[in-house]
Amino acid sequence: MKVNAAEESFELMNMLGQYVLFTNIRVDRDTVPQDLYVYDVRHDDDCTGGICEIKPSVMVNHWGTIICKEPIEMDEVWHSKFVEEGDYCYLGDTAKLDEYINTDYSEEQSEEMEMR
Repeated sequence: MKVNAAEESFELMNMLGQYVLFTNIRVDRDTVPQDLYVYDVRHDDDCTGGICEIKPSVMVNHWGTIICKEPIEMDEVWHSKFVEEGDYCYLGDTAKLDEYINTDYSEEQSEEMEMR
């Protein structure tokens, strides 16, 4: 099952220093505007509930999908980004795609980083 990004309500996350939208469902890439970046996230083989890798597409151990405004730098060999526990956090808030597109999170992000 894939969802239409324009109709989904996403969780807001801070991932690798930027605000991203997260859903545990696969997103139909054709429903995401071209100026945004879409990645799948994978959980570990032990199913501990944490994200361990970001890739353009994940078939096994799919944890969810993220949408972001800036690209995530991938390893040139594995075409992925390995993620550790401190690289992300769920923010306890939700947003729709159009709300995310029209919100400048840079100031909010700076304030949140200062609070840590």
